[in-house]
Amino acid sequence: MIRFWDILERAEKGKIVPVKEWDRGIGKAAAQVVSDYDLKYEPSDPVPADDALADRMFEAGVELFEKTGIYCMDTGKVLEFTKDEIMEALDAAPDRVIYGSGNDIVETPHREVEDPRDPIVNFSAVGTPVTEELFVPICQSYAQEPMADTFSGPLITTYRGMAVASGSPVELEAGIWNVIKLREAARWAGRPKIPIHNFMSIAERTDATIAAARPELGVLPGDGLFVAAVAELKVDYERLKKVAFLIHSPYVIGGLYGPLMGGYGGGPAATAALLVAHHILGILAFRAPRHNAFPVHIHHVCNTSRDMLWLVSLAGQALARNTHLVTFANAFIAAGPCTETAIWELAAHSVTSTVSGWHLNPCAVARNRQPLHCSGMEPRIHAEVGHVTARKGITRKEAGKIVKALLDRYEKQIPNAPIGKSFNECYDPVSVRPKDEYIRLWEDCKETLRELGLDFGLIA
Repeated sequence: MIRFWDILERAEKGKIVPVKEWDRGIGKAAAQVVSDYDLKYEPSDPVPADDALADRMFEAGVELFEKTGIYCMDTGKVLEFTKDEIMEALDAAPDRVIYGSGNDIVETPHREVEDPRDPIVNFSAVGTPVTEELFVPICQSYAQEPMADTFSGPLITTYRGMAVASGSPVELEAGIWNVIKLREAARWAGRPKIPIHNFMSIAERTDATIAAARPELGVLPGDGLFVAAVAELKVDYERLKKVAFLIHSPYVIGGLYGPLMGGYGGGPAATAALLVAHHILGILAFRAPRHNAFPVHIHHVCNTSRDMLWLVSLAGQALARNTHLVTFANAFIAAGPCTETAIWELAAHSVTSTVSGWHLNPCAVARNRQPLHCSGMEPRIHAEVGHVTARKGITRKEAGKIVKALLDRYEKQIPNAPIGKSFNECYDPVSVRPKDEYIRLWEDCKETLRELGLDFGLIA
């Protein structure tokens, strides 16, 4: 079994490869496995129901990782692994993760394709930039939602009027402030010990993370932290230092993977194989018991386009059918809050992910670019659709019909999707409740979703 020390040793002793050569090699290797395993994107089938295709995608991802390995950016060296080492790591990976402690435990098992169990839902504002003044109300809007099994926060780019620069003392102070305010938001939500699946969204450096990871500040045993791979299949010492800290801590390590569709990896099939390969990176290099996928279209900066939904579905099925990993799909949508377009995107991603074996981690809104454009309503919508999809036992074929109908409603709007409303425009920042306009919009859109086959009475 590969140990963490083996990872560090291979990062020092692997073969030297220039980074540009690595990037070009990723594209060549991905294209080769796509050809060898006959993996073809089918636009008319955004939620494929072909088990053999899913199994070939898994084999392609494994072979891709075996061909490439992992690139360490600090040493310029490649960490190589054998097929036996890869399969041994997959076999030894945990099949469930536990967040929280005491009365606030959230048990998260592996999900299967078309699994009738409710997906676990991690409510998150991902990386939306917000102000210090609205950080707590925005976080509260997520933590207070009944379907939020865990939550995490957005980010601030300035703290007390100073830029949160990577490696600066301001970053460390902002990181400590971050965890204090997350737990404060949980208390305001009436859920003081709700698990925080990613307790650090502001600071990048490991020293700031370690400084903030203290129970007296609000980080509790059973909370978690994401460690993100660099596209494609890259790590650096900053990330590995986080791992070195986390494996000696009571916190859940989450692997975070965002391969870029249209980048070095290529098209939908190649990027799906890369996403599978990233999960192997997460097991080996990050020692991650849970995994979070946010593949993104390099031009649209979302994963709700037709090709991205196919990618999310097929990669999820490949992992669900051939491993016992605990995997989450992170929705990145083009439109902003309080818009029909956003609701259709959220519903399409949720249906697709739920039937394909993922748990849910909604969501990045308005391409994750618009300040203050996030609220607890977007993950509420995503979660409700996911629960209904699972409870009704919707199949992949049925999901495909629903998703195609939703794509007809929003697909052409993706390049110029509406940015929607800011938090203050769609929530009362004092009561931290969504305004009537947003509630009415969601209730109206539910009628359309009911007509497409989603029975919201199952969660009434």
